[in-house]
Amino acid sequence: MRKKIELPEVEPVRLKPIMGIRPGVIILSAMIIFILLLAFLLFVLPGIVQKGGYVRFVTNTNNTAIYSEDGEYIGSSEGSVYYLPYGESTFRFSIYGADAGSVTYDIPHRIFFTLFSHRVDEIEYSIANTPEIEKAAKARFAQDVAEWSKVIDYDDSYHYPPLFTSFAENATALGFESIEDELLYGALHITSDAMEEDFMNAVSILSSSSVRYLSDELGAIIEKKADPVPAEAIRSVAAPVHDGSFYAYPEMTITIGSNDSTAFPEANERMVDVAVPSFEIASRPVSEYEYALFVEANPYWSRSNKSTLIANGDADDGYLDGITLTTRVRSSMPIRNVSYKAALAYVEWISERDGVSYMIPTEAEWTAAALSASYKPYAASLLPADSDSSTPSFMMGQLWEMTSTPYIPLSRVYGYGRSIELGKQFPFDDIIVKGGSYINRAENMTVDTVGAFDASSTSEYVTFRVGIER
Repeated sequence: MRKKIELPEVEPVRLKPIMGIRPGVIILSAMIIFILLLAFLLFVLPGIVQKGGYVRFVTNTNNTAIYSEDGEYIGSSEGSVYYLPYGESTFRFSIYGADAGSVTYDIPHRIFFTLFSHRVDEIEYSIANTPEIEKAAKARFAQDVAEWSKVIDYDDSYHYPPLFTSFAENATALGFESIEDELLYGALHITSDAMEEDFMNAVSILSSSSVRYLSDELGAIIEKKADPVPAEAIRSVAAPVHDGSFYAYPEMTITIGSNDSTAFPEANERMVDVAVPSFEIASRPVSEYEYALFVEANPYWSRSNKSTLIANGDADDGYLDGITLTTRVRSSMPIRNVSYKAALAYVEWISERDGVSYMIPTEAEWTAAALSASYKPYAASLLPADSDSSTPSFMMGQLWEMTSTPYIPLSRVYGYGRSIELGKQFPFDDIIVKGGSYINRAENMTVDTVGAFDASSTSEYVTFRVGIER
């Protein structure tokens, strides 16, 4: 058994007081100071150094933009939270560009627990309707629905916005008296299941409101009661009277279209009878020489002014590309790469110059002229020959031709005449182009083929010819 070793006794170590204060007290005090400092850094200092607080704007309308007093855009009233400077500020509201009033709010400077808890102040503001707000809301809805109707399929990466629903909610909240025309116009642009679902949701909202929205035409769309197609197509057109470079047609009724489909896009060529007033149409499209005369008299439409035309929405970057305009050579080549807005300006200029009410033919007028010349071959080149002067030349082929008829997807299904009236009331649609071009296959193009063309766009395969109002 090992012998137990006896250790010598020693005195316990004792820390000497510092400045008369026991070390234990110093350690305890240091711990308390550390805890207090940590609490200050976590729970107080962030509130002191922060320059602002969190707010959410709550309004009675959708699509409401919020601006600071100096005009800086803040955001929208769609539930988002914004970090704004402390203190009293004035916030201005706008709906589709129309002034919707303002509110002043004092954002409080909170100190405690701001790092872990962001208290959000709600700034509530009730917008009252004004003529400017109502006009702006209606116009934006019509413009948006015309634009979104161009998309007929949506997926997870490309979402359709609830245009009809938002419009119905705003109309209800602001107390619009009537949106009959706007909602009918929107319904005539339903080209997808997403739009139809949105439309029906809007109808449900409006049905319990005091807003007048349900016209007879809209009721037919809701119930899917399409207009009947003609029992027998009227496709015979009397030979026109040839008067110089124009062909005169008497008042008539013709059938445009060739099928009875109510589904989009087949309904683009659905049959419908159209009353056509007497009119005249040019023998051929406007030539490069004729357009050169116009540009010479109107420098605004020159190629050198393209940047201004683009900025004003009158043309795109392709304006007059590849076209050599000169009044020294009488080029008979049809004008190309001009916009519909440029074509309208040309028509206005020659009308004033000649003292004649020129116009761009409607879809029905163009179709009547094309039917009268339907025996002529498809023009498969840019400069075809035509020795037959009894009817207009190159109605089919050569280049697509602009018409003055707005492209409204369901116009052939629910009230063609009313649809065209609405298209003129809300000028946000593409225009209809007809006839095909020399790059298209003749077997795929008929008198009834419908194309759509943006009013500000240009194309080397699109031209226009003029008519005369009678």
